[in-house]
Amino acid sequence: MTGAPGYPPPAFPGQFPAPGQPQAGYPIQGPFPGPPGQQFLISQPPRQQRKTQAFVLPLLIVIFGAIGTLIGMLVMLNRPPVMSLLAVGVFSVVAGLGVLFLKSLDKWEPEPPLFVIGAFLWGAGISAFISGIVNTVVLLTTEDWALTASYSAPLIEESTKAAFLVVVLLTSKRARAEFNSLTDAIIYGGMVGLGFSWIENIGYALQPETIGEGIQTMLVRLILVAFLHPMLTIIVSIGIWLGFNARGAMRLLFPFLGWCAAVLLHFVHNTSSRLFGPNGLFITAGLEIIVFTLLIVLGVMSRNREKATVLAQLPVLVHFGWITASQAGWLADLGRRKATIGSAQGQDKALLRDFVQNATELALLRGRLDKLTTGEPPAGWLAAHRELVDLLLEQRPQVQRALGEGSWQPMQSRPGDNWGSFAYRG
Repeated sequence: MTGAPGYPPPAFPGQFPAPGQPQAGYPIQGPFPGPPGQQFLISQPPRQQRKTQAFVLPLLIVIFGAIGTLIGMLVMLNRPPVMSLLAVGVFSVVAGLGVLFLKSLDKWEPEPPLFVIGAFLWGAGISAFISGIVNTVVLLTTEDWALTASYSAPLIEESTKAAFLVVVLLTSKRARAEFNSLTDAIIYGGMVGLGFSWIENIGYALQPETIGEGIQTMLVRLILVAFLHPMLTIIVSIGIWLGFNARGAMRLLFPFLGWCAAVLLHFVHNTSSRLFGPNGLFITAGLEIIVFTLLIVLGVMSRNREKATVLAQLPVLVHFGWITASQAGWLADLGRRKATIGSAQGQDKALLRDFVQNATELALLRGRLDKLTTGEPPAGWLAAHRELVDLLLEQRPQVQRALGEGSWQPMQSRPGDNWGSFAYRG
């Protein structure tokens, strides 16, 4: 790599000179002399050392979701205590298993806990609350249970569940920044669906008059619909994710198609006997098992793709000097990340968590930018890229002071598109 005019090439990628001196190969002003690619002005020193995250929006969702969930539980739990405890316990275990699976996907770029909790409570307390009111009004108006289950329930339930992502994406730029991978779509869609399914299953289990009938209802729902709502909401969420990354009319068409697919599958589930006769239940169950399995496979593949993207982009971050080769060595392994953060104390622990999050988000964002083949990169992506690099440049020396070079295997650098130019600040 050639150096900037007047400076020799860097002796080692990621090695920085003394504070206040220009980095070899990276001029303080002017375009970045790296590989051909987009060229932008040097960013100004950042005013914060932590990425500003959405707080008010997820907090409001948590508060209103908790209120709605509490109201729903108070309405439903007017049954014998044994039956209430059994229903809540059984379906809490089911929801917990779903959360554990989603958490296993959320390894490389963990989502903010407030958003994850908010997604669950949106499903349990907001979506279920609104859907219950609308379905009750339709049933009282039409006096037709089949019509309510076949048409009202699929339409209103899939719409109110999907509204979580619509609210997140359309009302807050900071919140929108958290929705940056297919894995995120699966996690948020799954959490909303788990919340809805959890409270709905408890409600159905408490409807029968006797404990025996209630247990029978629980068994049926455990076998047939335990994870129906997470599956349906993930389908809508994937459509929204595809639209979020598309251009032109497809930005709206993909979410609409995802919503239609979820509504259609919900409709088929609720009308299986009328559509397919005596074997309708088995046909629908087989279809749902296939879809559910495909979504699990897609989730695992998405997690593995995130890992591959991070491992591919870390050497480029080293090449541009945004992180050191040694830092890339422990960032490339989940076990080393956990051990490194776990060994830190106080403010250093928070610093390392932020550093890991920023480096991972930057790697995934660069993966999306590198996949662009036509048109200009979205301005929001480039702005996020600049912000993340600024943060890494601020945190890099602090992390180095906290950890030293350590004993991690340094990662070899490789060139790539800079997608922006940044001055070194010691």
